[in-house]
Amino acid sequence: MWRIMRGALPCLEISASCLEQLQTKAVSQSTLLKELDTRIQEANDKIAEAQSRNAKTVRLSILTPALQYLLGPTPTAGQPQQGRGLIDNLLGIFRGETGLINGLLNVIGIPLFQGSQGANTEANRNAIAISDLQIKVAELQRARAQLADTTREKVAIALVKFDEARTDFQVAQVVGARAVDQFKVFELRYIRGNNDTESYLAKQSQLDKTKADTYSAWAKMRRSLFEIKLLVLGVKDAEL
Repeated sequence: MWRIMRGALPCLEISASCLEQLQTKAVSQSTLLKELDTRIQEANDKIAEAQSRNAKTVRLSILTPALQYLLGPTPTAGQPQQGRGLIDNLLGIFRGETGLINGLLNVIGIPLFQGSQGANTEANRNAIAISDLQIKVAELQRARAQLADTTREKVAIALVKFDEARTDFQVAQVVGARAVDQFKVFELRYIRGNNDTESYLAKQSQLDKTKADTYSAWAKMRRSLFEIKLLVLGVKDAEL
């Protein structure tokens, strides 16, 4: 009977091993915890994406002046380009022309310093957004840890309640079986005329109360079992 009632639960004993199994399953099956895990993962993905974009922003702010330098001065409309163009400058770098290389380093130098010092405005805005996301993730992680602890605590309390209810039911079963036997003996004596009707009815009423107590203990145990299944297995699998 106990194995059938247990259903998909891994165990139902009062022991450290069983409690750990139930708590682990409850945490892994929790819909709320799964939802929090999803939100944390989504936030971490956004942080990684924002960090990647931020790095690209800093690199772009550094490379843009260099590209403009290599392109040379912008020609006036209708006039040929003055000075060297992009291809000539690239070839000059490959040939190791010192003046060209020094000029390129000069235009890169200031943006590079600003980027390393956090002076790039867009990069700073992105960094603030990333920091906000990281704070949200930390809050979600704290909420998840608290919810997991609460779930484990509820499972422990529910297991103790079930064990108490199971013990009460088992005792009620023994008392009920004994009461039935005692009533049968009393009934036999009543049939033989050894007891009066009033005593017989009182004895029958006492038996009915004992049966009611047994059923009440049974119902209490089933409620306790349902509570454990609800915590550990979830609503869909909590049917008794």
